[in-house]
Amino acid sequence: MPASVKVRACPCVPGSAELVANAALSLLNLACYLLDKQLAAQEKAFVEEGGFTERLYRVRSARRK
Repeated sequence: MPASVKVRACPCVPGSAELVANAALSLLNLACYLLDKQLAAQEKAFVEEGGFTERLYRVRSARRK
């Protein structure tokens, strides 16, 4: 009679729930990073070019001249 072999998951391979959680955290981290970059770019544009009202005033003043 052959010896019985026990089949069990390798502890070094993450389960699907752990894999999904890590993927979700990675996507969340990427989204936060991209939002931070977008906010920094918008802040720079606001400081250099002004807000919507200021830009609208410049365009309207230029058309009147």
